[in-house]
Amino acid sequence: TDAMDMPGKDEYVYGYEYEFDLENPFTSPADEPIASLLDAEAHHAPSVSAAASAVRRDAARFISKVRYDGELAVHPRVAYLALNYVDRFLSKGQLPFERKPWAPRLLAISCLSIAAKMQRVDAISMDYIQRDEEFMFDAVTIQRMERVVLGALEWRARSVTPLAFLGFFLSACFPPPRHLALLDAVKERAVDLLLRAQPEVKMAEFSPSVVAASALLAAAGEIAVAHLPAFQAAVAACPFVNSVSMIL
Repeated sequence: TDAMDMPGKDEYVYGYEYEFDLENPFTSPADEPIASLLDAEAHHAPSVSAAASAVRRDAARFISKVRYDGELAVHPRVAYLALNYVDRFLSKGQLPFERKPWAPRLLAISCLSIAAKMQRVDAISMDYIQRDEEFMFDAVTIQRMERVVLGALEWRARSVTPLAFLGFFLSACFPPPRHLALLDAVKERAVDLLLRAQPEVKMAEFSPSVVAASALLAAAGEIAVAHLPAFQAAVAACPFVNSVSMIL
């Protein structure tokens, strides 16, 4: 069984929660974690055409609205994972009923539901997040769309995102002395940058590893300026990071 697979469709029970750490997407330790991540990232990165589509734009707008809802804000990492599912799904092909104005919202709601299960957060009220809409999707419709999404993803819901590469770059490239408080601050700022930048279409032009490296360098430039030159040189020296393609 693939280390990032969800249970098969016959085992999938709606309402069951799957523990998934975006920074550690594998269910079992890999002999060479970074090699495994690099091997997987190409299969999980969205296409530029999908990221630039009108469906994606509308789905991202709905997810963002739900994330920042003052009364029932969705956890940022749930919103992040949900939009990743949207991107991966659209990269696989066309959304059923794509021309229907409600199709992007149904996709967004279904991806939010899957992401909430994967992140082990309190169940999202599907009725509440739709309260301002002209009409609401019922639970059966949402569950049916969840199956369509998971089927397109081949039931691989443990996405390899830029968050999975943060630990590697900090441990392998950040120059000494590596004070834990400083590393935590750089990482926290990088995560914030990644969460905020995800809706941008430009992010799809780069591999998750390059996006992660760029976010950490930007964070270090704000928080650990004295360490930045050495950190930047070490990141650029990584054999799988093309410094020319770094996000500026």
